[in-house]
Amino acid sequence: MSTSDRSSRLLYVYLQRPDNGQWVVVGRYVQDRDGIGRFRYAPSYIESGARWTIDPVNLPLIADREWIAPRYSGLHDILRDASPDAWGQALIRRATGVGQNAPFLHYLLHSGNGDRWGAIAVGTGKKPNIAGLGSPRIDTLEDLVQELMAIAHHQPAINPIIRRRLFATASLGGVRPKLTVRDGDTYWLVKPTIHTDMTDIARLEAATQLWGSQAGLNFAHAEYRSMENGRGVVLVQRFDREGKQRFLTASSATLLQVQYPPVTPADLAGASYPRLAEELRRIGAPIEDWKELFGRMVFNAMVGNDDDHCRNHAVYYRERDGAWRLSPAFDVVPSTDDTPTSLQLQLSRGSREISRASVLADYRRFGFHDSEEAQRFMDILIERITDTFDLIRDLLPPDMVTVIALRVQANRALLMGRS
Repeated sequence: MSTSDRSSRLLYVYLQRPDNGQWVVVGRYVQDRDGIGRFRYAPSYIESGARWTIDPVNLPLIADREWIAPRYSGLHDILRDASPDAWGQALIRRATGVGQNAPFLHYLLHSGNGDRWGAIAVGTGKKPNIAGLGSPRIDTLEDLVQELMAIAHHQPAINPIIRRRLFATASLGGVRPKLTVRDGDTYWLVKPTIHTDMTDIARLEAATQLWGSQAGLNFAHAEYRSMENGRGVVLVQRFDREGKQRFLTASSATLLQVQYPPVTPADLAGASYPRLAEELRRIGAPIEDWKELFGRMVFNAMVGNDDDHCRNHAVYYRERDGAWRLSPAFDVVPSTDDTPTSLQLQLSRGSREISRASVLADYRRFGFHDSEEAQRFMDILIERITDTFDLIRDLLPPDMVTVIALRVQANRALLMGRS
């Protein structure tokens, strides 16, 4: 960071109101010279009668209360959510010349408000000035993907205008190259298959997202497209925006109060599906969301998606529901290596093992009345996942069809207790 970045920094935090779409100052964030970050809701926001907390677990809506950030080198969890992950961080390092150890605040400051996750923005002005919210149109997809891959391969710009635009929208998460395009009021996250992939990952993700939906779970809509150069891309519909309206969003890392990627064993110990179900209950999400989460746990175990870490689950606030809800499932991609025997999140207290016992051990925390109800729910879902495989079989990469078919057969037996 530059000398000025190491000085005490004051940022205003803006929120797009869920009810009328207006941008307002929701609070202010200060990081002092010792790296301690503090957030306080703005008196004007409290006095306006606004009822929306930007983080339902860590930052409850309380007047005259200062909240210190316990993680991310002094950045509050929800502001970390609004910051880039690995791909965006790499772009910002290239643009600003900082090293690998740049603090999280650096990435928040140098990523644009136009492409942030959720409904939060930041700035130095007392009045929100949220310009440049438009994403590129979907009809420019070919050129955008071509430039994106040139960036990923450290090649010279093909189209300098497009390159500047891609560098200016580095706020979304994940390791893989990505960008957002707009199609009317719908926004799509675009992720290409890259040269190091052992299979067509874009096609695998698109097929798996459809599979989850066909099995009766709430998965984000995804489409696969083949570019003129033969490269495949997956388009995943963004759930955090619709037209000009953005929706408050928080990762499960934020809800679980753990740092991801983890820096201590305690972070991994605190990341589990049952604990996430309890946080859903705590923030007012309805019981169907707790059971939906249970279903996703079963699905991930069945298909071998062991990339189910706590930044690949989220909640969002919808004004029409008047509540925080579990977001549609995203980034659900079966492992292309050997069939996993465990998941990243714990399936039950202290266990990541893919087994019937682990899945059912903490059934009460998902809202089931007794073990019989949980077992019926699980067994019916397992049959649906098995039966709907044939609907997506031809959409999978050809080299993955047999791999996934055998995995589902083996894991079905394992989860039904017949292994």
